[in-house]
Amino acid sequence: MTSNSKIMTLARKALKGFWLKSIGMTIFGGLLSGAIIFGFSLTSILFLETGTGAPRNYLISFVFEMVETILVEILAIGFYAYLYEIYKHRKSSFRKLFVGFENFSRNAVILVIVALIKGFFSTIAEGFIDYFSHRAPFEGNLFFYILLVAIVVVFLCYVAYKLLPTWVGLMLKMSMDDSTYPTDLIRQTFSKVYGYNFKFFCLYFRFIGWGILGCLTLGIGFLWIIPYMTASSVIFFDTVFNPEDYAVPEDPLA
Repeated sequence: MTSNSKIMTLARKALKGFWLKSIGMTIFGGLLSGAIIFGFSLTSILFLETGTGAPRNYLISFVFEMVETILVEILAIGFYAYLYEIYKHRKSSFRKLFVGFENFSRNAVILVIVALIKGFFSTIAEGFIDYFSHRAPFEGNLFFYILLVAIVVVFLCYVAYKLLPTWVGLMLKMSMDDSTYPTDLIRQTFSKVYGYNFKFFCLYFRFIGWGILGCLTLGIGFLWIIPYMTASSVIFFDTVFNPEDYAVPEDPLA
């Protein structure tokens, strides 16, 4: 298995000569995603019924949030495809940003399934805090309340540890595979990625320093960090999905 330091080196080499284009795509994708989020937020407010707790409000909010999530995530799929094209073929194509729309129905089903899974675990965490925070010894006790929140955070971190690598790998898979059924693609990705969770998070931990540097530059540094980090993720999962491409030839004299 290729080391994380090697993966980051490959990412820098892949982006060499494509930094400006990748930064431009980062800005364009960010602005487009922001416009989608703003547009749906504004539209949902206009369509909501007056009066709190109106039943129609929940349905409208749910539908709008789902559509917003699907569109934004499909653009993220395109960004993965764009960087994969640079890494594998040394060329950039603007249309790659919209490759997720080519099999929109299949990708939308996957994104809805993932969103429901995320919502399920979030609901469990919120319900757990809400239930116990109003009961002894947690009610009115700051120490026990902090302990309660810490337990929930540990639970969510464990869920993220188990599922986040599969989700990121699935983004790359959706950009390359347009024929596999949604549940089959999720299952195949999970079986491939399972076992690489720790290595995946070790790769992300390597970008903590870069993230701090990005904050110190008032966010400007993230224009470089985001393509670098995403390209590293693309290469990481390419080594997982296509290990034969990274196999070290045996030494005939060994």
